[in-house]
Amino acid sequence: MRIIISILIITAIIIAVCTLPARFRKRIQRFIDHAISQSVFRQLSFLIIATGLAFGSLLLLICIRHGNLKLHLLDWIYTYINPGSFFNSEGKEASDRAWAIILGIVGMIFMNGLLISVISNIIERRVDKVKNGKVHYHFSKHIVIIGYDRMCNGLIRRFAKDERYRNCEIVLQTTQEAPKVRHELFSGLDTKIEKKITIISGSRVSTEDLERLQIDRCMEVFVLGENDEYDNDSLDLECLKKMHAILSEKSDGRIIRCNVLFECQSTFALFQRQDIDRLKDRIDFIPFNYYEMWAQKMFVDGTYENSENGGLRIDYTPLDREGIHANSDKKVHLVVIGMSDMGVALGTQAAHLCHFPNFVTKGIKTRITFIDENADVEMNYMRGRYLHLFDEADVYYREVSRSNMMNGSVMKDEAVRINTKETFTDIEFEFIRARSEYPAIQEYIAGLSGNRNLCLTIAVCFTFPPKAVASGLYLPDEVYDNDIPVLVRQEIPYCALDMLTKEGKFRNIKPFGMLGNCYDLAKADDRIPMMVNYVYSKGIPEMFPEEEMVTMWRGLRTAHKWSNRYNADSIKFKMRSFPNLVSGEKLSDGQIELMAKVEHNRWNIEKLLMGYRPTTPLEKAAIAKDLSLKNKLKTDSFAHNDICHYDDLQTDESETDTREYDRRISAALPLMIRTDKRLQAMPRKCGNSSVSV
Repeated sequence: MRIIISILIITAIIIAVCTLPARFRKRIQRFIDHAISQSVFRQLSFLIIATGLAFGSLLLLICIRHGNLKLHLLDWIYTYINPGSFFNSEGKEASDRAWAIILGIVGMIFMNGLLISVISNIIERRVDKVKNGKVHYHFSKHIVIIGYDRMCNGLIRRFAKDERYRNCEIVLQTTQEAPKVRHELFSGLDTKIEKKITIISGSRVSTEDLERLQIDRCMEVFVLGENDEYDNDSLDLECLKKMHAILSEKSDGRIIRCNVLFECQSTFALFQRQDIDRLKDRIDFIPFNYYEMWAQKMFVDGTYENSENGGLRIDYTPLDREGIHANSDKKVHLVVIGMSDMGVALGTQAAHLCHFPNFVTKGIKTRITFIDENADVEMNYMRGRYLHLFDEADVYYREVSRSNMMNGSVMKDEAVRINTKETFTDIEFEFIRARSEYPAIQEYIAGLSGNRNLCLTIAVCFTFPPKAVASGLYLPDEVYDNDIPVLVRQEIPYCALDMLTKEGKFRNIKPFGMLGNCYDLAKADDRIPMMVNYVYSKGIPEMFPEEEMVTMWRGLRTAHKWSNRYNADSIKFKMRSFPNLVSGEKLSDGQIELMAKVEHNRWNIEKLLMGYRPTTPLEKAAIAKDLSLKNKLKTDSFAHNDICHYDDLQTDESETDTREYDRRISAALPLMIRTDKRLQAMPRKCGNSSVSV
């Protein structure tokens, strides 16, 4: 009878709970749902509490209805956990069996059903969180990559090859779906590299997500942004500010090197010359740009290694070939077909580098030609960005009329000179509004190809790969017959183009712009720019003091760092232009003076490209009376008194002839070559002689 009553009581309680008003049921359901959907700790806590309450309630009910229990508490616990254990207990009675059945059924529900479900759910949720990048670990001395960009795969491969990063863990944060990113990323990576990569889902503009990356303990940060993301550059800058705020809360005072990819060239150019003072105490800010990176890879480094395509290596022909010396009649001419961002980057990089002594001796200028069907619009846009450069350089514009296009004659339209004043720079620009397939343009390029005094290079920079390939393969025969280097832009793997250009007619066509392995970690080594800065600031040492150079470098403004980097990039061109420039051999006074003039011509273009302007005659007169105005105008108005012809240079505020800086850097070049192994290993040619430095 007691058993029947107990069963009825339990049934009544269950019915009462089920028939509670909807609002109370929903509250209970919400509480339970919230508890079981939270963390593992909350799930286990809920299971323990629910199990304990169920067991305690039943045991209390047994005590009330049954009175004295023949079985010990431990036996009831065993029965609750494992109903089969009851039949091994001593002193069993009929009433005990009935209660054991009830207790066993409830125990099966909680201890077998719910417990197994919770454990299975914990494992499934853990696996799901790992797959979706929701699990965070403790990291130290790791590399942080923020954003999954198309160049991410190649960058990680570079880490695996570089001695400094080979043993580091890599933490990749992305807003994209982690499983998709993992599939795309791991499909092209070695298994050993995959084990070092942790993919974390998160936003680079969320402070909470950035804190999980443990930036304060990392070696280096690369902010790449996401593929096809709107306003990528602004988001990168916002990420930079939040990282600085996180680092500022730490007391260790470490300065973290942070490499930030800017997609827009104008944004990149702006941050080349502007300091972000609020970040300097904790972040070493290094902006970089995909287009400029490739321009330097071809024109400065001259090589590209492609690990995805059998480890092939592409060697690019220098713009100045074997070098242009003082008595040479040769002239560098770069023809850029397609004024895309890449095309403009190649043109400006060539303007940075192509400065030769025969301009000093013979007045021969480097020419950069842009051919585009919208060349008039693009020219004005480029003039807006580099206003002061176009004011001080010779600029020509011409169009191909429809009649010339139809009859295929050579362009008869005379080039119009945009600026009329006398210029002192050694670079000239030409803009031609036409399509590259026009007969007049084909004949124009054929004529250039036959000129033996031209070091001609053609770069096809269309953003649409098939169009770029077609333009590169269907140039006039004179281009291929005269071994003119043709550069064709290809962002994707270039197997087809590579097969066509192995040998034969198209042997001098080289692809560029590939996204894989395009970032060069060696660019992080600023040792040569540090030497340039030391010589400029303190003179020529017997040996370069490493620690002092690093300290001086960290205190430099961003614009000065980039100035030293561009100077370092030009050294290889100078080594080809001056045959007697041998490591350790002191230069003659005449060589130093000639090289100083070449260096100043290069420096003029560099400053004009970075947005500085020459001082006006009134400003020059004011500076002559008060030398302190020179720095004030340079800082406040971006007006530099030294942007002028070499012979017109004046003394600076320290009463030093400004020409001495150009002479000093030129005289120090043999020591710099002797000190740096990369420059020593570079074979070079000038004229018909091969010289190994």
